[in-house]
This record gives sequence, structure tokens and C-alpha cells, in this order.
Amino acid sequence: MIIKTIKKLKLLSKCNIKIAKPILVSIIYLDDIFLKFRIFLFCLFLKNDNKIVKAMKDLKKDGVAIIPNFYSENEIQIINKECSKLIDKIPLEKVNQSKDYIESEDINIDGKSIYLEKLGGSIKLKGLNIVNEFFNKIGKEIENNLITLIYQLSVKKPYLVYNVSHDGSLKHPIFKNHSNKKNNEAIAGRPHVDLYLHKLRGFIALKDVNRNNGATVYFKKSMNSKLLKENHVNLILKDFGHLDTNEESHYISENKLDKLNENCTKSFIECKKGDLALIDLKTAHYAILPKEGERHLLWMYY
Repeated sequence: MIIKTIKKLKLLSKCNIKIAKPILVSIIYLDDIFLKFRIFLFCLFLKNDNKIVKAMKDLKKDGVAIIPNFYSENEIQIINKECSKLIDKIPLEKVNQSKDYIESEDINIDGKSIYLEKLGGSIKLKGLNIVNEFFNKIGKEIENNLITLIYQLSVKKPYLVYNVSHDGSLKHPIFKNHSNKKNNEAIAGRPHVDLYLHKLRGFIALKDVNRNNGATVYFKKSMNSKLLKENHVNLILKDFGHLDTNEESHYISENKLDKLNENCTKSFIECKKGDLALIDLKTAHYAILPKEGERHLLWMYY
């Protein structure tokens, strides 16, 4: 809701950048203050051992939080089964291409359109929430709504993305690398930030996630680091038409990455099957390929 409201300020797109920039920078600053105030109020009314309270505090502090056992063993088994059904329904001709990277391939499943992204042996199936009623219900739980209401003043259902990465051990033809070269980079494998305001993205771990099977890398406390201020400002300038490049906005330069490594702790989002991991999109992060085994995630784009 916050982002939608801000994007309605179309006048800022028409203003001279010298006028628009200080206003847009102030919006970033006020969003940060307002989030901390919401979390403070919420934590006043619940006990410190409440899992949502702990998640809010971890997010405010580090930019990432993990809520253990958010989904039961039985629920994870069912989700895995439903995801496997989707994989079996993907037409092989959609993935049997020599392209190094498939950015967005339209896939028709049971009369509904979802989208495939593929890089080497890693895939993302996007838009699962429109496929059937089962996926449509995921993410609508009261606790999920409470998390997004506090963090971004929104309770809309999430956009679901099934993400699989592996070390070459998966034999299903959908996961085969059909390109002419071996790819050593994961989808979203370049260090980046996604947004200039506080907003969440989460994933359900469908199997245990650790650094060996491709845990997402992030930099603790980086969302509040002065090193990324330029990226956040450039992202909002780009959103309002005052900048037309991704460099020094979405992506993090090598020079800046070296400084991030010195000033912010490089960490991995490691969690157990059934856990819900949350990341603030202002946080610097990137995906890595599994060294061994496979990683299965159901992302929720709130």
C-alpha cells in the first residue's frame, strides 16, 4: 500500500531532478522511521517470545528473519506433491532450448498461464497462485497477513514462485541444462538490492536449506548501510523516470561489494524444512548454486 501510494505522486516524475531528488530521499527516510514506529507499537502489545515479534525485531536489526516450523511436515509434503505435479505438466519443448537463459517463457497449465525462468539447471515457475485453489490459499494465513500488515501495510495474497536449483543430480528432463555451456551463476546470482522502501519477500523451505545446497547470501544490516544509500536513491529516481540505468541502483558494483564485505557480515539464509524465511528488499543479497544436492523453495512475493 505504501509503494502504491508513493507511485501516485506522478508530479515528481515531471519535476526537475534537483527538485524531485530531495523529496524522494525524504520519502525513503520517512518510510524507515514509520516502519520502526510500527514495529515498536506492535511489540508493546505482545510477549517477547512471540515468533512474529521476534521476526519483526530480527528484520529491523539484520534485514532477514526466519520463523521456525511455520508450516507442518504434512503441509510441506502436500506442497511438494503439488509442485511436482506442475513440473510434470510443463511441455518439454518449452525448456528444450539451446538458450543460455530463458527469461520469461509462457507455460499453459490446465488453461492457466504461468511463467518459466531458466538458467542452466535452475528454474523458477512464476504465478502458481493462479493455477488452482490449493496454491491460491497459500500465504493467506492470519500470521502471514499480520507480518505483511505490520511491515508494509498490506494483506494482499502473495505471488507464488517455485524455485529449484541443483548440482546436476536431478534427472527429471525439465531440470536438464540444454544450453551449450555450463552456467556457473544462479538466477539472481549477481549481488543486488530490489527496492528503495521496506518491503518483504519470503520463502517456504520445502527441504532443508544450507550453504552447501545453495542458501541465499545476504549482508546483515546492509539495508541501513550508508554504502547502499546511493543504490536506494538511484532506484527511486529510476522508478520516477529520472534515471535509466541499473548500474549503481539494482546491482552492487565490485568496489562497493568489497566495502560491504568489510562493513557488513556476510551471512547465509539457512533454515529447516517448513521454516518461513523473510528478507527486506532493501538488503543486499544474491543467490548461489548448490555445491551438492538440491534446493527447493516456494517464494512468496508479497
